[in-house]
Amino acid sequence: MKLIKPNSLESIILFAVYVSAQDGKVSDEEIKELILEAPLLKKLYFDIYGEFIDLDMLDLTSKVVSFLEPREKYIGKSISAKEKELFKELITDPTIQDIALLAGRHMASADGFHELELSKFDYWSNEWMT
Repeated sequence: MKLIKPNSLESIILFAVYVSAQDGKVSDEEIKELILEAPLLKKLYFDIYGEFIDLDMLDLTSKVVSFLEPREKYIGKSISAKEKELFKELITDPTIQDIALLAGRHMASADGFHELELSKFDYWSNEWMT
């Protein structure tokens, strides 16, 4: 996958997939939720940056899942240095942080908000809201 640009739509999708993957899988329900939210995410991004993004969300989601390999660096109860570094560099704009949190919560909740998903979501929510 090409390098993900900071504060891009791809970085938002990466964050949503990252939160959803904390229970060890990205379920079909979670992917469907992301695809259903795609028009809203694209519109929000357009409203902020004036840039229309036309992406195949299903293709992008599968590429983003592979970007999070090896999973051990990004999935688990504690927040790794790799996770902190990745998202502190990729999502720096407060508005994009809000959108990423919204997308992450909606996607992860599609099949039930697993305690590990909630834990990572809460960490980033607290990190970005302070």
